[in-house]
Order: sequence, then structure tokens, then C-alpha cells
Amino acid sequence: MREGNVTLAAERLGRTQSAVSHSLGKLRELFKDKLFVRDGGSMKPTPRAVELSAEISDALASIRATIDRYQLFAPDQTRRVFRVGLIDYHGAMVIPELIRHFRAEAPHATLNIIPTSKEEAGRLVLTRKLDCAIILNFDQDDQNLLLSEIGRDELMCAIWSGSPLLSQALTLERYLAATHIQISADGMSEGLADKTLREMGLHRNVAAKIPSYLVIPWVLRGTDLITHCADSILLNLDEKSEVSLLKAPIALPSMPISLLIHKQMASDPATTWLVRLIEEIYADRQRRKEAARAASPFVKRD
Repeated sequence: MREGNVTLAAERLGRTQSAVSHSLGKLRELFKDKLFVRDGGSMKPTPRAVELSAEISDALASIRATIDRYQLFAPDQTRRVFRVGLIDYHGAMVIPELIRHFRAEAPHATLNIIPTSKEEAGRLVLTRKLDCAIILNFDQDDQNLLLSEIGRDELMCAIWSGSPLLSQALTLERYLAATHIQISADGMSEGLADKTLREMGLHRNVAAKIPSYLVIPWVLRGTDLITHCADSILLNLDEKSEVSLLKAPIALPSMPISLLIHKQMASDPATTWLVRLIEEIYADRQRRKEAARAASPFVKRD
């Protein structure tokens, strides 16, 4: 189910492809279901397989956690493949640091970064397709998920550094009169700013919705557009970005950054090591971000 491919599954298991195919045949006979059917170039689970996966994954994780408690985990020796889910924005912010620290401590292991949305993160962690996920404003409630807050972001207005909007204070009137770009992963969801404005009985003019934070400098350059982005972007801005940040004229709630793991993996030494690595990276970024907000030339103050 994880690999979507018999050959890749065999490689992960250290078995031959024919042996895995034979085992799959026995499982199909046992459960009276095809379990996996070919769809293009991959094997897709049937509804019965999806139903079975939840309970079977929990049982296997419990066995694995029990065994791992009695084994010594050494990051510098492990060849394990770790899978971390990240939203687009946090991928741009932390991937370079995460890879650098990961390689320094676990040179023989592999780190797979999986693009993940807030809506699918919980399911991917619960089905073991991810070891953990880093998600902004995660609001799903599941007793099998463990959430820890590893940081907090503040929404700010991002404007091209040459925009006439910067010639005066950004009042609520000027903010509402401006044209906005909304960052929306699915192109449909309501933004936090829009929700706040709606509760105030107000509305902003959104000209376009884009799926990625990475293109902000190029979208804003040479325009009088406004977009909202989290203040962590400060650590990635330079003079070439031509982006200035300023406080919004509306009160926007801060956004918690959550680290998600499966409850049963909380005692797994490898998972504990990965969590510690990520928590340290975010703690350092939080300190540097607060210092940058106080001193950065890219933050405009009234």
C-alpha cells in the first residue's frame, strides 16, 4: 500500500518479487478480495484493503514499537528511510536546514520529504505513510495522533518594496481599497484574513489565488498587490527578493505550527530522534525569526 508497486515492496522487505506476489495471492484468497488492482503504473488498494489497513497498521506498529524498545537505535548507523510530510510553505523554510542536520547525524539514512496538505496529513500519519508531519493550523481531533506545538507564526502583509502602498501607513481603508493575492493550496479554501474580515462585516478584493508561497517575490514585483504570508519568510528574504513586510491593519490570530506523529510511535527510538531533530530546528528558527522581526530592514514600521 505504501509503495504502490510489487517490485518496490519486495525491495523494502528484502524478498524477491515472485515471493511477494505469491504472498499477495495467499492474502487475496484469505480475505476473498483482490486487495490491490493495477491502475496505470501502480497498484491501488481496494476498499477492503483500505478498511483492513487501519487495524493491521496499528497491530504492526505495536509489534514494531515493542521490539524497538529493546534495540539500541544509533542515528549514525541506521539505514532507515524516514518520511516527513510538509506543506509547501514550511518546505521552503526548513528543508535545507532539515537535510543538513539529518545528514550530519544520520549519514547512512534516507530522508524523504513528502508534499502534504493539512487535510491529508492526519490520514497519512495514521496509515504510516509518514513518520511525522509538520502542519500549520492543524485542527483535526484524533486520539491516535499526538500533536506538539513546535512554533508559531504571525500573518503579515507582503508588498513589493517599490509599491506606492508603502508611501503611507497601511490603514484599514487603504488595505480594503487595494488588490490582493491569496495563497491557497486548493484554490478554494477561505483564507484566515478573509475569515477575519467576514466576521467584521468587511470584504477584500482578491484578484487571484495562487497555490505556493515560493512565487511571492515574482508575483508582487512591479505591482501594487498585497498578499499575506507568515513572518517566518523573513529568514529567507534578501535584497533580491524586493519584498517588504508590514503589520496588517486587522487583528489576525497567530498560527500554531504542529508536529504530528502516531501515538503508538511515541516510544519508538527512531521517531523520538526525528522529533527531537525537528523540534531543535524550529526552536532555533523561532529565536532567529523574533530577532529578525525586531531588526530586519524588510519589516516596515509606521
